[in-house]
Amino acid sequence: MMKYYRIKTTYIDYCVEEEDVCEDICNDPSIEEDSEEFYEAIQNEINRIKDELPQELTLEITCEEEDLDDEVSEAISEETGWLVNGMGYKIIDEEIE
Repeated sequence: MMKYYRIKTTYIDYCVEEEDVCEDICNDPSIEEDSEEFYEAIQNEINRIKDELPQELTLEITCEEEDLDDEVSEAISEETGWLVNGMGYKIIDEEIE
């Protein structure tokens, strides 16, 4: 049975990995590749991106109840442009379609 949900995310663990930021760091001539500074710069960039991404989103989703987690994850990705490893959310409103 399809339901309409209004969801508020409470926590989002974004999937930001080395390969997402490595190109920018590799193109910085002031940082030697494969150095401690290089890996620190990558980690700092990952942290910066994650810090700038929203933790709280209000989403409207229509789906089967058993698909809700997957649909929330997909809606977050569509909204932010980033995949997620996991998230917390609460249902604000739900109605049977």
